[in-house]
Amino acid sequence: MRRLTRLAVCAGLLAACSTPSPPSQQQLPPLGWNSWNSGIPLTEQTVHETIDAMVASGMRDAGYRYVNLDAGWAAPTRADDGSLRADPDRFPHGIAALARYAHDRGLLLGIYHSPFNQGCGQDPRIGGAGHEQADAKTFAGWGVDYLKYDWCRAEADHDEQVRYFTAMRDALRHTGRHIVYSINPNSSGDPVAGLEYDWSHVADVTRDAVDLVPAWGDTALWQEGLAGVVQAFAEAGSLASRGNSTHVNDPDMLVVGIGWKQFATGHPTMVLGPPRADLTDTEQRAHFSLWAMLAAPLLAGNDIRNMTDQTRDILTNRDVIAVDQDPLMAQGQPLSSDARVVIKRLSGGAVAVALFNQSAEVQTIRTSLEAIGLDGHTRATVRDLWQHTDSTSTGAIERQVPGHGVVMLRVSP
Repeated sequence: MRRLTRLAVCAGLLAACSTPSPPSQQQLPPLGWNSWNSGIPLTEQTVHETIDAMVASGMRDAGYRYVNLDAGWAAPTRADDGSLRADPDRFPHGIAALARYAHDRGLLLGIYHSPFNQGCGQDPRIGGAGHEQADAKTFAGWGVDYLKYDWCRAEADHDEQVRYFTAMRDALRHTGRHIVYSINPNSSGDPVAGLEYDWSHVADVTRDAVDLVPAWGDTALWQEGLAGVVQAFAEAGSLASRGNSTHVNDPDMLVVGIGWKQFATGHPTMVLGPPRADLTDTEQRAHFSLWAMLAAPLLAGNDIRNMTDQTRDILTNRDVIAVDQDPLMAQGQPLSSDARVVIKRLSGGAVAVALFNQSAEVQTIRTSLEAIGLDGHTRATVRDLWQHTDSTSTGAIERQVPGHGVVMLRVSP
């Protein structure tokens, strides 16, 4: 999220930041759902329905685990004892009961918070600055499994961001509960703060850059400070060295299954410019493929209670999900500046290959076993991850790729 203004720096921060913290745990890219992109009302009932839909749709069985509440879950003021509390009208039974509902169904619950809450959908009076220890303890007590911590302030002083984000990291670790820690430094006057600094020692997951919207992408959109699929993928490509077994680069939540009008209606305060065409099924498969090649979080943002069969089939493609979740945790890299061929090293010696056609016309895209790092003199098995078919190659790899499409392959020696 983007927008914002100024709050005073709270006192108790340095003590929290100076306490040593244990190392991060192994972190595969999170799979789940986040409420923000869908624009649906965030209530106890809609979250229950979403949890149930994640189970019924097959998403849970495909690997999705997190059900993440974005901005809007909290009451506008703290309780008398200074603790956070859920909005009693939206969540009458509280967050702990909601976490139990998710856990009982084999899922995990995530929540949203911010040091400042200036313009990102929650009240500035409940900002986490200076309350890191107490708020982390509250989240752990509720049984929360994931925290999205959004900067939400116009000022983007780098040292200040590091202090506040580190303070919450340490507070979470001191609870003794494993809570995935995801930060967004970009919701500020510097929308690329996530790109300009390596946050891998601060958080488990870091947003790379500007907000992704459900569009293929164009220059005017980029000038508005927003990204379509093409721009978001291009920006994320430079960050491969920051992705590792304890840190995940996040190019933003998925926009699969979300139309432009639906998104704009659900986000009336965002400056989106003129309407764009909805992503086609081909473009949505490309989007999902590219995020898997990036080893990115796969956090669905659509209303999964009412998704089409096509959307469900994209989100539950296990062959593609397996590439995203590969334990080697390598981020995909283009072989050349035009990004027509993107490769991702996989465990066991295999290589994922995305043949990416950014043009609107069908193109033939070629590569070879040698070019993708395999022995060009042996026979390799090539699996098409969308057609679910197998073939062999003794050197060349060539496919017809639809406009704005991706052919995604798993090549095994």
